[in-house]
Amino acid sequence: MSGDDPELRYANRGADTIAFELERGGIKPPSRATINRILMRNDLSRPRPKKKRKRKLPEDYPWPKAEKPNQIHLFDFVSRVIVGGGRFYGCHLLDQARRWPYLDVIETKTAVLVSQFLISAWQEIGLPVALYMDNDVVWRGGSSGKRTLSSIVRLCLFFGIQAIFIPPYTPEANPIIESFNGVWDQNFWQRTEFQNLNHVQSELPYFVQYCRYRRPLTASDHQTADQLFPDFQPALLPVDFNLNLQDRLPITVGELHFIRFVSRDGTLIILNEEWQLDPKLWSGKIIRATVYTQQQRLTIFHQPNSTATPVIAASFDYPLKEKAAPLRPAFERKTIPLWLLPKCFDC
Repeated sequence: MSGDDPELRYANRGADTIAFELERGGIKPPSRATINRILMRNDLSRPRPKKKRKRKLPEDYPWPKAEKPNQIHLFDFVSRVIVGGGRFYGCHLLDQARRWPYLDVIETKTAVLVSQFLISAWQEIGLPVALYMDNDVVWRGGSSGKRTLSSIVRLCLFFGIQAIFIPPYTPEANPIIESFNGVWDQNFWQRTEFQNLNHVQSELPYFVQYCRYRRPLTASDHQTADQLFPDFQPALLPVDFNLNLQDRLPITVGELHFIRFVSRDGTLIILNEEWQLDPKLWSGKIIRATVYTQQQRLTIFHQPNSTATPVIAASFDYPLKEKAAPLRPAFERKTIPLWLLPKCFDC
């Protein structure tokens, strides 16, 4: 808590962290109860912040599987205002399987800056199979035009990455990154009185270093992120890739997914366009709508629970404004399916 160690300046506080740091230093720690008694005796204990009760998603939410590193990258941003220094946006990318973060801050939330953030991330930590994110207009696409694929969706397809959009206004559908945002807020943002954006950028690497190498993960038997998959070798985006040297990116052969709630009348909206399902069968369900850019097809899947085989609820022609370009050989790689293979409904 002294701040002498710049990484521990942004560490969790409490018995678990103290025990972990003792073990890291080759010292067998006492029990957590003993550590807590010492903290209380020295008036160093702090009450845990109350956690808000989060809405639990229905059993048929189609969670994609991430059992290996770089299968799914979780993406989100936070917005903060520095007193006298203006607003900035924190870009947060997290490898779901190994909880490996890549973070940066930008002054304005534009497609160009977000694209450059993603490129820098994939040059350092590797290309994922899928990018899992919310429906912000910057990366989803325009708020009015139908079937308009944003530059960020095009970027994902160009690299052979599947974009997955969670339901609108449903942060509980991305709980891991939302929890990480909370750690960033409590451990980083609230610990230092930042003067300007440069100050934030200069301190951020210490927080990243802590999260990668010194933050014990409760759900992973208190291992750190670097201990989860120590032999992992990522497929890195070449460092010489420069977005500014590219022509307007084409729509590339690939898939993009939209997870949506079906309304009472059986409708759902994909890229500002309404689609109709049989309300007797699908009203109130959660579906995954997948656009196949090569076939120019929209297929609706429903998975009753996490272990059930998805069924195809419906399929529609989905002509785009341009023909899909082939994926470049440099970005072809063996991928693991994110969902179980489907069966046809009522074939």
